[in-house]
Amino acid sequence: MVSLALAAVAAVGLAVPAFASDADSGTPLTVSITDGSTPSPSPSSSSTTGSGPATGTSSGGSSTGGSRGTGGSTGVGGSTGTGTSSDPGTTPAGQTTPANEVSVGGGLFVSGLNGNGMPAINPADGTVDMWFTVRNSSTKPVDATADFWMEGTVFSNRLDARDGVPITALQPGETRVVAATLSGAGQWTLVSAHVTFTPPETVDAAAATSVTRDALVLVFPWVIVLAAVAIALALAIVRVVRAALPPVPAAAAS
Repeated sequence: MVSLALAAVAAVGLAVPAFASDADSGTPLTVSITDGSTPSPSPSSSSTTGSGPATGTSSGGSSTGGSRGTGGSTGVGGSTGTGTSSDPGTTPAGQTTPANEVSVGGGLFVSGLNGNGMPAINPADGTVDMWFTVRNSSTKPVDATADFWMEGTVFSNRLDARDGVPITALQPGETRVVAATLSGAGQWTLVSAHVTFTPPETVDAAAATSVTRDALVLVFPWVIVLAAVAIALALAIVRVVRAALPPVPAAAAS
């Protein structure tokens, strides 16, 4: 115990000169307390009119201090296309091309076909909405047509069709949604939807050819589902009734 007390006294004696030397040298002892946040920089005095964000650098697909954008346009209708492209290409007009667009020549581009099935109270009815976009990157207005039709996926039987949907005065730089509604989807569950886009023979003195786009559309088969539910419910009731009945004696059974 005596040795421990002497050691403590010696440590205090050594620490006091050290603190005294720091005070004599003019070096203050400071303690900083932070909340983990990073102070924001002071505003810049440079003008940003017409030059985008004042701060921030971008590398690849991310940005720091600025805004973050996407390569393709989204939405349906107006002059915007449908969907976004993770690997966009550049058209002659300098616009962004969605990955599902195909060129038909002469600066015309057609997107993939989209579809939406809607069942009806009539089991033999049911409608399918189809749409696609066509983009004109040529220098002149274009007139074209589109033929829509749908088939059963099992027997390839024609269910309904709408031919000659007009696409008139598609202006340079315009992207237009072309749509049609077909009926007779019935209880086929999956229907095969198709559209053939027919452009003029030449666009901007370049040859243009027709193109067909395809899609599978789901139509809810409510009659089949109700029948399956009814059969399952009947089997469950039979099982419950059989379990509730008393067992038949062996003598009576013989």
